[in-house]
Amino acid sequence: MNRTLIAFGSWEERFPAGVDRDLCAHEYRSLVVFYYDSYASRTATVRQRVRGSCHARAVEYSEVELSADDVGSCWKDIFREIDLRVTLGDDVTVDLSTMPRDIIWSLFWMLERKGVVAKYVYHSPAEYGSDWLSRDPRPPRMVYKLSGEVLPASETVLLLILGYDVLRAKRLIRWYDPKHIIVGLQGGDRFERNPELMQRHLAEIKEAYDLVSFELDAFSEDHGRDAILDALRGLGEDKNVIMSSLGPKLTSVSLYEIQRENPRLALVYTPAKEFSDDYSSGIGSRYVGKIKV
Repeated sequence: MNRTLIAFGSWEERFPAGVDRDLCAHEYRSLVVFYYDSYASRTATVRQRVRGSCHARAVEYSEVELSADDVGSCWKDIFREIDLRVTLGDDVTVDLSTMPRDIIWSLFWMLERKGVVAKYVYHSPAEYGSDWLSRDPRPPRMVYKLSGEVLPASETVLLLILGYDVLRAKRLIRWYDPKHIIVGLQGGDRFERNPELMQRHLAEIKEAYDLVSFELDAFSEDHGRDAILDALRGLGEDKNVIMSSLGPKLTSVSLYEIQRENPRLALVYTPAKEFSDDYSSGIGSRYVGKIKV
């Protein structure tokens, strides 16, 4: 059986530390690292370190450079790599830790298409940066093959899992100008500043938009899936529903599973042009699971 790990290159400490954890936990035959061209020099040293870890363990290592600006070619390059490497019956794990959400969703869909039930692993950081995390948000992107059904005369509802990048959340809302906004907030105090930041960012959005909010736990067994379904319940079939995760990365799993069960719903991602060198530090807990579709 071919056992493959897929990760995304980053300068964050949890990228190489997480891969090392994964390689110690399982006997992978190969590691595929995708990375963006716009950050190639920024991640080069770390990627070289990961390559060395693979060679030391006799794990086949390969890299695929992706265009951050050309969504079409990016998708095609990922599709080509998966089509060449993965066959029915393979054991494939996607490391979500530093991977953009649109890449996560595309990989899940491509693996599903190949008849492979994707496994996933997520390594949380020990801490997030205390200053800015990202800035200069790009226009939001519907995710190819997961963009739902458009009802031209219907109202738009945005379900947004809020995170620490409030500028991206505001850009997303302005872009779609939804009639209704449903905001999911990470509950608890897993990170010390989380409760205060959640309420502060929610208040910023409330100043300009009417919304309803609910609480979820991305780190629970269902990654907030039941809470999200409860928030969506009662909307009916006559609305355009857009879902986006800017909060804990594990909610990308629950949103994907919900979309696959309700294909009329759309997944959207809001990238940013710039990310902080101090986006996160250290490595925290490890979460593993398997896509349920």
